[in-house]
Amino acid sequence: MINQSYLNQADLLLQVIPHIAQETNLALKGGTAINLFLRNMPRLSVDIDLTYLPFDNRETALTNISDSLGRIRERITKSIPGITVNNHTIEGNDIKLLVQSQNAQIKVEVNTITRGHLHPVRLLQVNEKVQERFQKFAAIQVVSDAELFGGKICAALDRQHPRDLFDVFLLFQESGYNENVKYGFIQALVSHMRTMHEVLHPHLLDQRTAFDNQFQGMSDIDFTYEDFENTREKLIETVNSSLTDTDRSFLLSFKRGEPDWNLFPVKGLKDMSAVQWKLLNLQNLIKSNPGKHKELLSRLETLLSNES
Repeated sequence: MINQSYLNQADLLLQVIPHIAQETNLALKGGTAINLFLRNMPRLSVDIDLTYLPFDNRETALTNISDSLGRIRERITKSIPGITVNNHTIEGNDIKLLVQSQNAQIKVEVNTITRGHLHPVRLLQVNEKVQERFQKFAAIQVVSDAELFGGKICAALDRQHPRDLFDVFLLFQESGYNENVKYGFIQALVSHMRTMHEVLHPHLLDQRTAFDNQFQGMSDIDFTYEDFENTREKLIETVNSSLTDTDRSFLLSFKRGEPDWNLFPVKGLKDMSAVQWKLLNLQNLIKSNPGKHKELLSRLETLLSNES
């Protein structure tokens, strides 16, 4: 049975999205993009995750993101009765708005590190089931499938949240883990704050509490905790076994601090801010603690050689 609190959050989310869509420097990603725009609402979604599209420097990007969120806040408070929106706050690498109605609260987040995009965005409208259920319409720019699902898979391996693994569960049933998604995942992997071998071979977390409290009641599709565990196992195996010799060589060259960009088929990866940031941190580690870097490189080499 669908939980009413999730329905309230999704309803609020749909009221907010049209005000975000006016900001052309932002595009939707994450579970809301997948489940309310790309798919026919297999589950509800309760947060809005956004990508800042331009390849601006950090200072310019932070200013523009803050300005965009300020305009969004102003439009929401003027247009939707009974809504409160806090002034945007910076939490870690995210700039957030909290939007609250009488019976729901949602977050609007823009990550300040993972800026830019490699593939064109597209304008999508909410699917028919959403329109029928909530009697609301919204359209917004959405990132490419490669970056949408590549980022989702990276998040699923990192956080191991039931919502993410549910989205992957359906991906395996639909288009599958194709080459397009694989390169989106590699893009996300070399952009991620966590070291690569920990994402590729994560320590398995007990997520029963999160499953019961943060997923149950979000979908009427049968997805048990056993399905969650099986999907996680399948994802780890699929991601690793799908890496070609060229993929492994690229990841190792990146880990050595001297990436061979010619080994990655999509141009522009080296210009992505998150990739530059990860590479800078890696090069600093090589200089400051070469022993630690050698250990991390060895772990990745061992992992990739075992999968070859």
